[in-house]
Amino acid sequence: MTMKERISLFEEDSKILEKLASQHDESSKEYAALKRAAIALWYALAEGHESFQKYIDKFEGELSAEQKAHLIEMGIDPDY
Repeated sequence: MTMKERISLFEEDSKILEKLASQHDESSKEYAALKRAAIALWYALAEGHESFQKYIDKFEGELSAEQKAHLIEMGIDPDY
């Protein structure tokens, strides 16, 4: 993936993170977590892309029942 493609991906994902963050007060833990997620995403795409992509490929494999239950417990739909 070229740097231009990585920037485009970041822009798409950051719009989603920004939309989610706008639903929370700037002093909330949720807002802070989303801000850190955006920073981490930029870092991963800009600095450590190859190792990040390998990690994503590994992570995107089938989730165990325990992993799915944990995501559901956190309010995340594992099938999204």
